[in-house]
Amino acid sequence: MHAFIVTGASRGLGYAICETLLSDGYFVIGIARNAGPALEGLAARHPERLLAVNADLADAAQASASIHTALQQLPLPECATVTLINNAGVVTPIAQAGHYPADEVVKAIAVNVTAPLLATDALLSATDRLPACRRILNISSGAAAKAYPGWSVYCATKASLDHFSRSVAVEQEGKANPARIVALYPGVVDTDMQGNIRASDEGQFPQKARFDALKSDGALSSPGDAARKIVDYLVSPAFGQLQVVDIREL
Repeated sequence: MHAFIVTGASRGLGYAICETLLSDGYFVIGIARNAGPALEGLAARHPERLLAVNADLADAAQASASIHTALQQLPLPECATVTLINNAGVVTPIAQAGHYPADEVVKAIAVNVTAPLLATDALLSATDRLPACRRILNISSGAAAKAYPGWSVYCATKASLDHFSRSVAVEQEGKANPARIVALYPGVVDTDMQGNIRASDEGQFPQKARFDALKSDGALSSPGDAARKIVDYLVSPAFGQLQVVDIREL
């Protein structure tokens, strides 16, 4: 069995990744705050290969527990591969330093940084003695490497995710069965996150017009197309050779 755990699975890129994995014949566990009609419909079409786990990843305890819950649904000794895709993320607050809503900053760090760190820790701990190939894919952003005014929180959290991936890769070196880990930039994908960007205050985010144009010009990738490229890379021999990857450069 090849098993995949996907966070943020109920919509956008996470949902598209689940759909692509299922179409390829894999077993998927989708983690989301609320499964919603889309994920429930997908589960109805693939009742033997898709399970849903409800968890609010802004809650650190739930972020870790959701991975253990997911792993308990799997016949782990029979799994040839176990893969965690930390996809859940938020772009808010879209605000410059000096104008942050404190609660949104706390949530952004919880979802974008704390949750993937704890999820990764939970997966590695629970599978440490398994012979299965273990992979961790962290969905990052080009904002990790490029500064955007108004995205200082988002940029910081994604940069943290990139360096976390590099650090864990170093920790895994020399282990008997090292896990492979990658932070991946998926490009600009037409999801609800893009809608949040276009709805932002141009005074706080001066590049808003650029993102408006990407939508109006049809320059955004569809979630399905992005998911297809991501899954193809994820299951390829190239996965793990580099720790930070831009899917557009492969």
